[in-house]
Amino acid sequence: MKKDKINLYLIILLIALVVFLLVEERFLPGKSRSPQYSRSSTELVGMVMQLIKTDYLEEPNPQRTTSGAFRGIVNSLDPLSAYLDKDLAASYLNKKMGSYQTGLTVYKKYGLFPVVIAVAENSPAAKAGFKVGDNISSINDNNTLLMSLIETDLWLSSDRPTEEPLRLRVVRGTETLSFELKRDYMPVQAVQTFTDLDGVLRLHPSMIYPGVINDIKKILAASFNKNKPKYRVLILDLRNCSGGDYNEARSLVNLFVQSEQAGYFEKRGQKENLVLKEDPLYPELNLIIWVNAATMGPAELVAGCLHELRGATIIGTETPGLVAQRENFPLDDGSLVVLVTSVFSLKSGQRLLDNSLPVDIKLTYSDKIDRDYLDKTREKLTTLR
Repeated sequence: MKKDKINLYLIILLIALVVFLLVEERFLPGKSRSPQYSRSSTELVGMVMQLIKTDYLEEPNPQRTTSGAFRGIVNSLDPLSAYLDKDLAASYLNKKMGSYQTGLTVYKKYGLFPVVIAVAENSPAAKAGFKVGDNISSINDNNTLLMSLIETDLWLSSDRPTEEPLRLRVVRGTETLSFELKRDYMPVQAVQTFTDLDGVLRLHPSMIYPGVINDIKKILAASFNKNKPKYRVLILDLRNCSGGDYNEARSLVNLFVQSEQAGYFEKRGQKENLVLKEDPLYPELNLIIWVNAATMGPAELVAGCLHELRGATIIGTETPGLVAQRENFPLDDGSLVVLVTSVFSLKSGQRLLDNSLPVDIKLTYSDKIDRDYLDKTREKLTTLR
C-alpha cells in the first residue's frame, strides 16, 4: 500500500514539475507565453515523453529515464529529501552514526555544487588543504550537480576505513583543483570544555550524540554549583555540530527551560508539540550560543528554542535550516525514496527548514572568525548582570 502511494506521489510530482517548468515565465525565454503550452498537464507529460521516444537521437533506456526523472523530482524538493538507486539505498539503510569520514562537512542543494562548510582538525581533508567555501564539482568522476545531500554524504563516508582514496575535483574561486582523500577519520563523540574568557565556561559538543546530555550534566554540576559557582555565563558552542538525535536535543533544552510547547513538528494537518516536562536544573543561567553554517538539525533546534524561551544570545553566521524528520519509502526495484514528512517550527511559528536561525550578532566568515566570536562575546558580556 505504501509503495503504491509513493508511486502515485512521484507521478503527481513529475506532472507538476513539467507544468511548472513550461508555464513559469522565469524558466522560459522572453516575456510572453506561447499558446502551445496551454494544454492540460496530462497532455504535456505525454507530449514530452512522445518527443523523447520519437525524436531523441537514440532509443532511450526506460529504466534510466525513469530513474533520472525520479531523482530530479525528489532531490529538488528540499535539501533533506532524496531518491537513491538500489546501491545507494543499501548504503544509506546500513549507515551507522559512527562512520569513517574525510573530515568534510558539506551543504548541498539540488542543481548546485556541494559547498564545504566545515573542515575537521587533523582530518584527511584538513591535511590535504581543503578550505571552507570550496565547491566540490565531482567525486570519483561523478558530477555532483544533480546529487542530493544524502548521496554526497554517502560518498564522503564509509563503514570501515578505506585505503582507496576518493578523487575530488574542487572549484575554489577561479581555480579548479584535484584532491585525493581517504575515508579513515572517525569523529570523537565528546564534549570539549574551554575557559578562554573570564568567568565563562564554553562547552563544545562534537554533535548531539546519544548520551551527550549526561556528559553535559556532569560538567555543569561541577562548574555551576549553586553554593559557589565557578562561572557566571555558559557558552554552548554549537559550531560544526552537524548531526545527532532529536530526543537528546530536547533534553538539552530542558536543562535550562520548561515548557508545554517549546515548538512543534508539523506533518500534513498534524502538529506534535515539543514538550519540556522536567524541572530545569539551570533556569537562570546566562546563556550565549555560537553557531555557524555547519550547525545543523538537532543543534539548530537547541539554539532556536533557547533563543526564544530563555533569551539566549546567538552569535555567528547563518545556519542552513535542516530541522526536519524523514521517512523511508522503499520501491519495488530496491531503490529508495527519502522524504521530509515533518518540519520543526519554533514557538513563534518560524520554520527551520531552509530558514536560518535568528542570529542576534551576525558574523561573516573569514580567517579570523574565531577571534570575532571571542570579541563579540566580550562585548555582550558587558551587558549581562
